[in-house]
Amino acid sequence: MTTTAATTTAAARPAAVSRGRGATLRTDTALILLTVTAGITDAISFLGLGGVFTANMTGNLVLVGMAATSDESWQEVLRGDVLRCTASFAGFALGMLAGFRLLRTRPAGSARVLGAGLALHAVFLAGWVATDAAPGTAAGAGLIAASATAMGVQTAAARGLDRAGITTTFVTSTLTSLISGLTQGDRRHAALRTAVLAALLVGGLLGGVLLAYAPKAAAVPLPVATAGAMALCVRPGQPPVRTG
Repeated sequence: MTTTAATTTAAARPAAVSRGRGATLRTDTALILLTVTAGITDAISFLGLGGVFTANMTGNLVLVGMAATSDESWQEVLRGDVLRCTASFAGFALGMLAGFRLLRTRPAGSARVLGAGLALHAVFLAGWVATDAAPGTAAGAGLIAASATAMGVQTAAARGLDRAGITTTFVTSTLTSLISGLTQGDRRHAALRTAVLAALLVGGLLGGVLLAYAPKAAAVPLPVATAGAMALCVRPGQPPVRTG
């Protein structure tokens, strides 16, 4: 009896290891897709929405600080940036707040959080296409807020995945962790962190190319990639996630 139980346990171990590796691969792929989304988003917002970032808030804070300069010529140039950056910062904070609240009420619910992000990306895409990829001031502010809120939600979802400290929307900490780990001989997450850095570059490149050659289609990859990441985050046996 004991021998049979031990044999069964030993036979089950490879399957458990395989499932664990599969889950890790799904999570890593989801993080890479989300990082590509962030790169595309910042390319669209910076090049198409007036020089503002909706995924990376660091640049926005710098622009707002620059606007406080005593040089009147610079103030004139940056005044509009302050309003756009404020809309972006507020939207991002609101998205994170909503995302983390969802995670708190639904543990391990990153897929559900991404469902909210997917809905926001769909709204952004509809507005982007409706304005022929050239929104005016009011429409642009609305699109900035929607995009930034989606990125805030995505940041919360990535934190919920809890994988190597990766956030997907800003990669300075990822680069720091990569270099720190390499210098200390810790290469456990080096491949993933490198892939995330490359994914942001690829996203920015893709967003720039689409804006140059097919501007109305530039936002199409956002809900597509988010839906893919959301599907990867759904656990086996978990019910389908609603986006509405």
